Amino acid sequence: MAASEYDKYFITETPRHREHPQSRDIVSDIPWCDSLVVDGPLDGGPEGAFYLETCMVLRAGSVEELEVPHTHDFDEYLLFIGTNPEDQFDLGAEVEMWVGDEKRVLTKTTAVFVPAGVSHCPLVVHSIERPFIFITTGNQSEYERSEEISTAEE
Repeated sequence: MAASEYDKYFITETPRHREHPQSRDIVSDIPWCDSLVVDGPLDGGPEGAFYLETCMVLRAGSVEELEVPHTHDFDEYLLFIGTNPEDQFDLGAEVEMWVGDEKRVLTKTTAVFVPAGVSHCPLVVHSIERPFIFITTGNQSEYERSEEISTAEE
């Protein structure tokens, strides 16, 4: 196919995650495998594209950055998408997700909208029957944490 003015809108390759580049590898200390990470400008890509991270969660666990409650100066979506072709709403996992001071345990396909300034996390995958898709995106071109919030248990 000949080059098109719209080619830059089809993103099939991105750099590795800047904070944990090993997450692109299926076998690593990170419990998911990143596919696409848009975190700032992409060479030849669209200007002003929102940050995006797409992952396949492969095993139970967490990473340090997701164990600490934090906020952002932008709205964020966290999507947990099941891969059971018999029941697309079955997450196939048990995920602990905090928003504010409220703990939720997710077992179904779920979209969590976190408004700017609202504390969220920890996020921990406690058990997993089958891999699921995790996507996070927000209306800002780069992922930045506004602050880490200490918990009463510390």
